[in-house]
Amino acid sequence: MTLIVRKHLDEARQGAVDSMLELLTLESTIAAAVVVDDLFGRISVIIWLRDRAESTRMDAAIRARLSGACAQYWTDELHLSDAASPEDERDRLFQMAWREGTPSDSSERLRLNDRYRHHTGWFIDIDANQLWPMHEGPPIVVFHGFKGGAGRTTLLAGYALSWARRGHTIAVLDMDLDAPGLGTLLAADTDGTTARWGVLDYLLEAPNPLDLTDYFHVCAREEITGAGRVNVFPAGSLDDAYLTKLARVDLDVRRNIKQHPLAALLQAIRATQPKMILLDGRAGLSPAAGLLLSGIAHFHVLVSTSNPQNLLGLERVVRHLGFVQARRDRAQGECLVVQALVPDSSEVGKAAREQFAGRVENIFRAGYYTKEPTDDDRTWSLHDLESEVAPHVPLPITYRGRLAHFSMIDDIVELLVSDPEHEHLHHRLDERLGIADRVDTNQYEATLGEPD
Repeated sequence: MTLIVRKHLDEARQGAVDSMLELLTLESTIAAAVVVDDLFGRISVIIWLRDRAESTRMDAAIRARLSGACAQYWTDELHLSDAASPEDERDRLFQMAWREGTPSDSSERLRLNDRYRHHTGWFIDIDANQLWPMHEGPPIVVFHGFKGGAGRTTLLAGYALSWARRGHTIAVLDMDLDAPGLGTLLAADTDGTTARWGVLDYLLEAPNPLDLTDYFHVCAREEITGAGRVNVFPAGSLDDAYLTKLARVDLDVRRNIKQHPLAALLQAIRATQPKMILLDGRAGLSPAAGLLLSGIAHFHVLVSTSNPQNLLGLERVVRHLGFVQARRDRAQGECLVVQALVPDSSEVGKAAREQFAGRVENIFRAGYYTKEPTDDDRTWSLHDLESEVAPHVPLPITYRGRLAHFSMIDDIVELLVSDPEHEHLHHRLDERLGIADRVDTNQYEATLGEPD
């Protein structure tokens, strides 16, 4: 009786990689290889041979190894290129397979090319400089939390209001399309009025959207925003049609971020000359999070608590902004970590802050910092560990009961802009963004100049 061996997909993928690494070591005639994992988790291989006379032997050797290593996931498809190396390749599909593949940590001659049905934002190269460099302004800042309920949206609102009170115009977008809330938090008036249409509508109506003013409302009440204003792009009206629109929107990226409707929206907002653009992201590993955390933003505020689930998610995101971007020959994604919901007990709070700081430092050591400094002044290395403004140094925000229960932003605005911890967070963000303009970092009441 024949014994049928079955494997988990993770085991099959690793088996394919290990088998090809071993063959690359043993067989000098193999110039390079790509392991392809398709939309259904089925595995095939592309190889380049220096000596075509070895093709029959290598074909048999590779098929024999991968049929055992990949079990039911092996397609028995081995594609042999006519070129001697990827550099000489002229076949467009083979070129793309090599170029889009992720290099193996063990050999530059092996790449893993995954095919995806969705969540493509997590895997494709995006560069915010394709839209505009941060120094040309306005900076695009994403607020992200792996788990909900940590106060991410409230922190974003506080930062927007701190700048509005200095006389500036700030644009904020609710990209948490599955659980919107930013629009009502920063409503146009005390009755909770919001724009009838929002981000979701713009994404669906691009490339021919209506006038930009149809998609946002203005929060500009003196007791809230001072002399400035916040242009609020809500997710949309949460009416009977919202779910049908949500089911149609496509947050995946097709090779060039400039072609995505969100890029068009950001460009349109830039033309209104806000001081900055703040995006409230979707939690977790969602398509929206992938879109916002893969380079479209100039800066990322990562909100986490000290529980294990949040820390595991933070580790994934930090590695994505650090080592994953570096593997794509990109600079690290600039970020800042906020420790939310810190216990207000002095002893417990101190212990929570110390433990969280230690864990976050380890996360950045393992997945973000380079070993040595580079010529690029945007790169953070292990030599920056002693810096007080290094990305791994978390900013704690103590739990405040008032933020857990309030009727409208008026009830908590003074806490959000004047509490010392929030004030320190705003000042650190200003420094990291290179846009600090405070004369006195402890004074938030003064406004500078007329609204933009």
